[in-house]
Amino acid sequence: MRTLTCSLLILIGLSCVNLAQDVPAPAKEVDNPTLLKRYLQAKGKDKAALREQLLALSVEELRQAIANCPFDAAESGVQEWSTKCPDGFERPYWVYVPENYDPAKRYPLLVCMHGGVSGWPLKGEEGQPSAGQYSIQYWLPYLSEEQKKELVVLGCSAGVPETGQGAMWWMQKGQKNVLHMVAEVKRRLNIDDQRVFANGHSDGGSGTFGFAFRMPDAFAGFYSMNGNPLVPSMDGTPVWLENLKGLNIYCFNGGRDGLYPAKRVTPIYEQANGLGASVKFTSYPELNHQVDDVIEDEIPAFMAGPLKDWRRNLLPGEIDWACTSPERGRRAWLSIDELGDLGAANLAPANAEIAVPAGRPRLGVQMERDIEQPTVEMVVKGSVAESMGIEKGDAIKKLDDHEIKTMQDLLDALDTKTAGDEVSITVERKGKQEVLKGSFPKAPAREREEKGPLVARVLAKLDAPGQVTLTVRNAKKVSILVAPSMLDAEGKLKVRLNPRKDSKEIGIAVSKTFEADKALMLDQFEATGDRNLPWIGRFEIDCAKLLDVKPTPAKPKEEDEF
Repeated sequence: MRTLTCSLLILIGLSCVNLAQDVPAPAKEVDNPTLLKRYLQAKGKDKAALREQLLALSVEELRQAIANCPFDAAESGVQEWSTKCPDGFERPYWVYVPENYDPAKRYPLLVCMHGGVSGWPLKGEEGQPSAGQYSIQYWLPYLSEEQKKELVVLGCSAGVPETGQGAMWWMQKGQKNVLHMVAEVKRRLNIDDQRVFANGHSDGGSGTFGFAFRMPDAFAGFYSMNGNPLVPSMDGTPVWLENLKGLNIYCFNGGRDGLYPAKRVTPIYEQANGLGASVKFTSYPELNHQVDDVIEDEIPAFMAGPLKDWRRNLLPGEIDWACTSPERGRRAWLSIDELGDLGAANLAPANAEIAVPAGRPRLGVQMERDIEQPTVEMVVKGSVAESMGIEKGDAIKKLDDHEIKTMQDLLDALDTKTAGDEVSITVERKGKQEVLKGSFPKAPAREREEKGPLVARVLAKLDAPGQVTLTVRNAKKVSILVAPSMLDAEGKLKVRLNPRKDSKEIGIAVSKTFEADKALMLDQFEATGDRNLPWIGRFEIDCAKLLDVKPTPAKPKEEDEF
């Protein structure tokens, strides 16, 4: 009996072992950062299911998932990557990854935009470097070995010839394409969100100003090399110097630059600073449009100064922002969501008009390209040159008292003249010198400009935790992007609208209590790759309704659509 009992016990034990072996192992739990990484890569129903899981997390869990979302592996050196941009075109871009890149370490990012944006194709031709790759080469030869270990460089390619004029750096499509590339790099490499810098030469320098004027919030600062701050207005909409307030900007220009001479652009910088901006600029009297003569000193100075010291500020105490479209209505915690003419309810003033320095007067000649001494190839009919008697084949030797030996000498001499001035030009013709005299036409009386697009302007002030003041002009609807530090002790934010300085009245005020909006947190990370955005909510304000105004809506601009 005892033997039977023992046998039964052994059998029961064995059966239990067999039963245990048949039970499947529990599914391995996926950590939240990995879940977020899968979400970014997923599509359709899979993406919707993952989004539901992420939004079920607590606010702190989601915040930690964003902060710790895994990066991709990356090889050191210059890498060619590609991406489908918001305008629908696949574009290559080039990224310099530091030696011994460590994904656990945060790196500053330098975003480079090439010159000649209307002529560079997406890919280099006949052994020539691609545009984005070329823009990186402004930097790498001048970085120390130690600096090459501490910086990521992004070379963007616009590809305007293949993808259309809208891809230029200062056009809305082009700017969105660049920001998309920045977001891609941030998802793949560990980038310090507070230390991303916009840079470019020539058209790239002008594009750098384009971002400062219209979409500055991804960047800690802006570094323009021989650019022109007014080129961004070539997209058909104005720019406003007041929009540069509160931004870190450094630029340099050359006195002998045939495209953007310092004497034409430095007055613009001075006007901006007079309106409250802090544009730091250098003029090199002997520098032409190429930067070879100064770049060896400029880049180390930028690395040791601005790149080391500048940080992005998304919570400025005051904002002054203007736009003609909600697409460009965002500045830090302020968003202009809809425009409309508020008429007599407008309290914010109109933006200052930019005083544009007069350009050099036109002589009206086309010069031979392969001859160093400026020699006339063609005289424009009806020009000053024709009226003076200048002919094809004339070699220009003097302009007034200025000796002319090169094209730059001729440009410099013309820079001394203004509309209405008399001019004396000495030419060599058939071995003999002749002195020809004439005058440049007077500047035409300024015609009354056609009425431009409706401009919204908002002066916003973060008075203290829990209170924001808005003074508006043609801003029908606005939003305040809310960070925890902007709320009072009860989690509330009060917005005062159009308070009058000459009255003790506090003006129209609305308030709201906030809890973190996890969908907003997730969406802004997916759109920008930025792990340090402070926004937890959005306070939408219907200014027209609060001011009891029925405004005429602004007409949308076709060039801003795609």
